[in-house]
This record gives sequence, structure tokens and C-alpha cells, in this order.
Amino acid sequence: MKKIIGTVVFCLLVAAAAAGVSAISKHAPQIASTYPLPGSVNVPGVRIQIAFSQPVDPAAMVLDVSARRSDGSKTDIAGAVEVNEQRTAAIFRSYRPLPEGDIQVRSSLHGKTAHDWTFSVVEKAPLDQGRGGPILLVLGEDAPFGPYLSEILRAEGFTNFLTIGGSSLQSSVLAQHRLVITAGIVPAASASALENWVDGGGHLIAIRPAAELADLAGLRTTGAPISEGELAVDTEQPPGRGLVADIRFHGPAGRYTAEAGTRTLATLSSHTDKSPMPALTLRSVGNAGGAVAAFTFDLPQSVVLTRQGNPQWAGEERDGLAPIRPNDLFYGRSATDPQPDFVDISRVHIPQADEQMRLLTNLIEHLQRDGAPIPRFWYFPKRHKAVLVMAADDHGTERGTRDSFERMLALDDRNCDVSKWECARATSWLYADSGLTAHAAKDYAAAGFDLGSHASTYCQNWSRASLDLAFANDILRFRAAYPDVPVQEASRLHCIVWSDYTSQAKIGRDWGIRFDMNYYYWPKAWVNGRTGFMTGSGIPMRFSSEKGELINVYQQETHLVDEIFDDDRAAVEGLIQRALGPEQFFGAFGTHYDFHNEFDKFLMELARKYDVPMVSARQMLDWMDGRSRTDVLNQQWDGERLSFTIAGDPRTHGMLTAMLPSSTERGRLQALTHNGAPVPIETAVVKGVEYVLFPGMDGTYSASYGNRIADNLAPDVRPEQATP
Repeated sequence: MKKIIGTVVFCLLVAAAAAGVSAISKHAPQIASTYPLPGSVNVPGVRIQIAFSQPVDPAAMVLDVSARRSDGSKTDIAGAVEVNEQRTAAIFRSYRPLPEGDIQVRSSLHGKTAHDWTFSVVEKAPLDQGRGGPILLVLGEDAPFGPYLSEILRAEGFTNFLTIGGSSLQSSVLAQHRLVITAGIVPAASASALENWVDGGGHLIAIRPAAELADLAGLRTTGAPISEGELAVDTEQPPGRGLVADIRFHGPAGRYTAEAGTRTLATLSSHTDKSPMPALTLRSVGNAGGAVAAFTFDLPQSVVLTRQGNPQWAGEERDGLAPIRPNDLFYGRSATDPQPDFVDISRVHIPQADEQMRLLTNLIEHLQRDGAPIPRFWYFPKRHKAVLVMAADDHGTERGTRDSFERMLALDDRNCDVSKWECARATSWLYADSGLTAHAAKDYAAAGFDLGSHASTYCQNWSRASLDLAFANDILRFRAAYPDVPVQEASRLHCIVWSDYTSQAKIGRDWGIRFDMNYYYWPKAWVNGRTGFMTGSGIPMRFSSEKGELINVYQQETHLVDEIFDDDRAAVEGLIQRALGPEQFFGAFGTHYDFHNEFDKFLMELARKYDVPMVSARQMLDWMDGRSRTDVLNQQWDGERLSFTIAGDPRTHGMLTAMLPSSTERGRLQALTHNGAPVPIETAVVKGVEYVLFPGMDGTYSASYGNRIADNLAPDVRPEQATP
């Protein structure tokens, strides 16, 4: 195709027979819906869809698609169009991702304009790129999962870091940063620059170091790498204090021995070789306070695999319960290929991916104890440790969604603020023929509820083409039935079908889905009454492909499934208690109910009992995006005083909690000011590290550290007892 303006080549899913075309009504068809909606911004993917009120003649329809950039230039967009079987919708698929700018779509029938609309695509920076700041992330060669370190930093509240390639590492860049994390092999010149920087007092964390960096870390290779095994953390000293001692890791790990002067902070062993080997080490370098820490296993890959399951099992029906679902990526006891479960079901109550990430976080804080503290943000709004992401699948019920939403509205305090998570809200994914009226849907959306299509492959395993068609058909039908609700951004497929490793995340992204709740904790016989973390995590984080490519879709596990726990409510309460209690297994806990029981009512009662916010998938997505887009700017450290500015993203709605270590080697934090006004110092121990926590409002802060006893501690707060 040369261009789209004035002409379109149609790839018909079903050929339009002459008899079918002649049967089309002579009345002018009306526009039923479009995707994206007019005026939409930050549109993903390559899809444009227009739906009509009645069948149209494909031969008489023309779509013109063009992009207009900020400089006024115009570009025709090449692509193809598919028409659905009923000839009531056309889907334009550009051959390349839609370019930055205003996208104009013009449709005509029989030479007459049918509909024109415009939406916008904003510039999309690579997902592994940080926003600048004190942490330097260096991605070398032979580390395909290195980019996932950026997602780990964001999840742990370190929103400001700079990402560069190994070949771009120079002394001038190092001089601007306080801490460096490397993944993979860096060139010899870069390794030499790092060595000099560490000798001058820099702090380096190396993931699976090789060659010069392994020497700098005081490690010596002793054999071939291993894969899979157990991670044993020394919890008697930092950075392991406060963490779980024994967890499982996935992916490759190097065989090293630690040389004299290198401390071992954690060990690992394989399933076949129980001899402990260094997993995390720390070595002092030079006389200026330099230090090198080294992870001998691939931390980011281990986190990805722990969260997403075994890619070697992708596409396999392992639990004997068709169709293929995400739990098949973790289920070991296949009748045809019995293996150990990929998640240790006896330790499923432990968020093992999160514990690995917090080992990195504690290490960062430990290394920086003799340098500038690095501010970070708490996981959820207002210091909440647990959140219920309330999500229903409405399979065509007459009143299920309405009754559940009304129960929530009845819980609202007068004048509660939805944007600040003060009102109970939820998501409902509906069939287009559910009993909820379009008018009611509009009113519920205006009240802060989230509605979308419960797309379906009719419980059949999908191909990429059939899944794409399912999204197209069901989103089209939903938009036609409920035209006045916001465009859907979250999804859970009917029957939770998941036929390969990440295609669903990618295809969903093309249809605007950025929050996926398909990782569904079941079946009942396997779960056996245990609440916990199939994915090892309570934190929504972006997917990664099996090759390490970041996908701009958040994976949110559905932890609490009514089919499993409706008759075992003590187990559900235990999950909340472990998040709020000394275990500190924090989490945004995804839920499922489909109105064949009162599980949603029980969850509401539990949330009220423990003061746990109930939010929709859309609210959780907005929070994650907003938190990660909040900046900590102008960080300056003079050895005793740290100054910085917080610039919050509007989607955080003033609910951020900022965190600073309560002490450095210079002493405890003595005074904290915001725009010159004193801020009370309240401490809390989080996973073994004591922090000062304070509202992360926009403005300029100054934190002074010293040996004088702090005189502005919050009353009755003891570090060993305080909680976030």
C-alpha cells in the first residue's frame, strides 16, 4: 500500500458475498462507537476501530488516516483494514506503531463523509529509562533482563534514576551520581572508570559481575553457572535484617568464591548441589568509603520469573483443567511431565519476589549510610499496607453489578473523596447484554466506579489472531451498549485463558489495556486453603517478555478468588493480617467475584474492619503511574544536610508518603522542614530498616542529620514499635 489518504486496502475476515451486500439497508448507517475516543491522549498500539449501527458495504467505505506533528507537518499512515463478519465494524491496523502527534481519522461511505475524529499520541520514552537522579543504572551486554531493574526501582519507590548503556559510562557521568547499579558485561574502559570511582568513595551494586568487576567485588569464578535453587539471607545483619531468611530464586546464578576481605551477606544453593555459594557479597574498596556489592544470581530475571512463571511451560495444560491459564505456568504436577511446582506452595504466604526486591532496597540504604540519603516513596497512598483491588466478572446477570455497587455506596461516609481513596469503589467487567442499563452505567462511572468489557474466547485457548478478534468484537459491543463510560484500561478475560507467555499483555495493550488481572490463584485442590502470592508479589508491576522486553501493562495478581475462599474466610483475613502485622507482607490484593455468592459483601466487611481501602483497577493503575512519575529534584548533600524538591504527579492526589533513612554515619535525622516549616519526625521500621516517614507534598525539603538527640520526634513513637 502506497498510502492511506484516499484509499484503503481491505483484508476481509469474511468475504462480503454479493447477496449479503445487496441486503444492506438503504438508510444511512450511524456511528455506534469509535476507538480511540475523540480527544483521547496517550493512545497505545496500532489499532483504530469504527463501528456502525447497521451493516455497510465494504467496497463503498474509505478510511483516511494521517498524523499531524507539532511542527505542522502531516504524514499519511500506512496500514490495512479488517471488516467484521457482520460488516458493522472496521478495524484499521497500521503497519507500525502510531507516530507521535495528532492522529486524524476520516471515514466516508459512498463518497459522503461519515465521521471525522482526532486523538493524540504522546512521545513514549523507553520504559527502562529513568527520569534522572542520584542512582545510575548501567545496562551492559549479556543481561537481557537488566532493564527490569528500572521497574524494580520504581516499585520500591525510587522514582529518580538515570539509565545508560555500558559503553556510555564515563568518569564525568559517574561524578554526578551517588550509587551505581550495573547489569551485564561493561567494556573494559567503563570497568576501569568504575574502579576509579569506587576507589574514590563510590558505591557500586553489580548484578552477576564478570571480569574486572568480579575482581573488584572480590569474587572468583569456580565453575559453570547453576540454575534455580534456594536463597538464604543472613537476617542477623544488614541488609538482610527484617527479611525472610529462606526463599527460592529462579534463573541463572554464577559459581563464585569470596576472597579475603569480602563479606557474604546471603548464600544460594541449587536443587542438585546443596553446598552454599555466595549470593550477595560486600567489599570495602580504598580509603574513601568506597564499596562494591555483588549479586551472583540474576536478580531482575529471578523477580520476573517468580512473578510470571516458567516460560518453558508456556502453552502447556499442566493442571488438567482446560483451558490453559496462568496458574499452569506454576503448576508442577502435570500428568505427562511431573515437576516441582514453580512456586513453593508450602511457602506461598511469603511474597518471594517482593522479598528479593527488598533485599536490593535494604542494600541501597545500607550502602548509603555513609553518604547522601536517597528519598523514596511508600507503596500505597496514606501509608496503607494493604489494598483490595475490587474486581467483578459480570456474566450477564440482571442486577449483580448494580447491587454490588449500591452496597459500596451505602458504605460511603458523607462527602468522602473518591480521588483520595476515601470511598469504596470497584471495577466490573460486563458482557454487553448484562442487565445494567447504559444510563446506570454512566451514573456509576460518574460516581467513580470502573466498567469495561469482559472479553471472551468462550473458554477456548486462543491464537494471537483469535484473541485480537475477541478484544475487537467484545470491546466494540461494550462501547455500543455503554457509550458514555470512559475507555477501558483494565481487563480480566473470561475463563482466565492464557495460552502463551505474554501475548495477551501485548495484544491487550493494543486495545488500551494497561492493567491485567488474569493471573488468577487457583485451582482449589492445589491452593488447599492457603492465601498468598502465586506470583510472589503484592505489588502491581509491568510485565516482561521471556526475552527481557518491558511491556507497558501492569500485572496485578488476583489473590482472592471467591471460588477458592468463599467458604474459608479465615484464610482471607490471614492475608490481610500478614500485611498489617509484623511480617510486613504488604500488598494490593486483587479480587474476583461474579455474584453467585456474597464474597464481595464479605470483602467489604473485612475492609471496613481493618481500614483497608477498596479501589477499582483504574484507581490502582492511576496510582502506580502517578507514583512512578513523581520526581524528587535538586537533591543536594553537604555531608550533614540533604535538600530536595518533590514534584508530585497529579494522579497521586496529595497522598504520597515520602521516606528517608532515620540515620546516617553522621547521626540521626535532627530536623526536617517543608518550605521552611518544621515537619514532625515520625519513625517506622520497614523490613528491618528504620525510616522517617512524612507526607510527600509538593515543595522543597531540608533534612539535617547529626549526633544531637532529635527534639521533634512525634510523641509516643518508638522505632522498634512504629509502623508506616
